[in-house]
Amino acid sequence: MQSKRQPKVHTYSKKRRRKVRPGRAILSIGFTFLVAGVIGVVGYSVAKPILQYSGAEHSQTQPEETLSSAAAETAAPEESASAAVTETTAAPVQTQAEDGYVLPVSALESKQALQAAAVSAREKMPDGKLLVIPLKVSGGEVWYQTSASLAKSCGAAKGSMTLSEIVDTVTQQGWTPAAQLSLLWDNLLPDADAAAGYRVTDGSRWLDNTKENGGKAWASPFSTVTVQYLTEITGEVSRAGFSQIWCKDAVFPDFRESDLNYIGESVQNLDRSAALVQLVNQLAQTAGNVPLWVEVDAADAAEGTAEVFQPDTLHVSGVVLDLAENAAQAKTLLPQIKTKAGDLPLCLTADAGADLQELKAASQDGAGVFLSAT
Repeated sequence: MQSKRQPKVHTYSKKRRRKVRPGRAILSIGFTFLVAGVIGVVGYSVAKPILQYSGAEHSQTQPEETLSSAAAETAAPEESASAAVTETTAAPVQTQAEDGYVLPVSALESKQALQAAAVSAREKMPDGKLLVIPLKVSGGEVWYQTSASLAKSCGAAKGSMTLSEIVDTVTQQGWTPAAQLSLLWDNLLPDADAAAGYRVTDGSRWLDNTKENGGKAWASPFSTVTVQYLTEITGEVSRAGFSQIWCKDAVFPDFRESDLNYIGESVQNLDRSAALVQLVNQLAQTAGNVPLWVEVDAADAAEGTAEVFQPDTLHVSGVVLDLAENAAQAKTLLPQIKTKAGDLPLCLTADAGADLQELKAASQDGAGVFLSAT
């Protein structure tokens, strides 16, 4: 059945416009503006609290993405400032000008031996501040009470003192303690786990000489066992209160040509130094806020044969240049090394018999000078 109602159609009628007098038109326009103004004022007074309330509510329910963007914009200056502070303090500027002394491993045989060694070091370095303590030495021995299970199983754990005892003893003698760790000159770790050392192509262990001639295995930077072990030890030391950590022996053994062929591509690769750098960088990350320095032979650094000395890729606090018995060459070697080191801080170590004043004169820019009893 069809509806009787017709659809409503809106039409525009053509009404005749009335003639409006000018005076009345002006009054009408003025009255219109007056009314609009009153309505606007009253409306805003009523609407403002509502808008504020709804706006506050809306801001609380904004997507996290929007808030994150706003936070990022306001936080950016602080982050930049923080980064600038980190850049100036990451490398321990105060240690650049500090002198010190490197103890022999015999100093860790007992608390009394450590106290006596600290007193003796003060006599040799009256103005020294840092006392460097060899906690893991060349060959692999660990001279403190470590919790690393591999150190115990391979016979490396030799120390009778805890790290806290070592720190306290040295501090009481007026020294600031720094730790020294030998990394890859470790002939003991591969005895606990063969995977820590180098393997020849037939799967057997590589030794630096024949067994009959006392051949020994070396820890390999390509081994995850080695990396984990050194990371564990670095973590222990960094939490114990040492002001710095010096990492030495980040080196490959003196491979013979035949050794390179037996072991294979990992040690034949011209870029094998990247493994050393990666290891040291990881340990620096493990050390956290404790500055980690890498120690290299000064002559090798000058000649370009110190493979870990890659300033462009090393993320460490500084480089320790070991002059050993070649302190007289400091004036010749240092300019060459500084050119390569760029912004990396440097310090020098030399045998205890070296002329301290000559070493300070050679350092010129205030690099720390350390005498070593080793």
